[in-house]
Amino acid sequence: MSQLNNPSQWTTGADPPTDKQKGFISTLASSKNLPVDDPSSLTKSEASAKINELKDAPTQNADGPAADGPSAVGPPIQDPDSWTTGDEKATGKQMGYVAVMAKKAGESVPGEMGKTDASKKIEELKAKTGM
Repeated sequence: MSQLNNPSQWTTGADPPTDKQKGFISTLASSKNLPVDDPSSLTKSEASAKINELKDAPTQNADGPAADGPSAVGPPIQDPDSWTTGDEKATGKQMGYVAVMAKKAGESVPGEMGKTDASKKIEELKAKTGM
């Protein structure tokens, strides 16, 4: 496993979490209806692990049990139309997701897209494929 994939080996892993990490933890927890302790008490390494844990966690209904299936797939955390970088070329990851899901949905793989359009296409394809 590379050092990049293992935050506990980061040179700065014992430093306090960044503001972006703290904000992302709070946003993820809120979007999944999960309680979370104050992220300021974490190290940068622990914050990274908490982000991965929250990204992989199922969304909780307001009553508590996890939501299952495609209905558990929620909208993007932030509205893609409000992105300041939305007109920039889609990332490689975005285009990879679009390609895999488009093939599964029986659609042709689109050419170049902007970040906003790619995000919207990913959400559309998630709904179609249940991925």
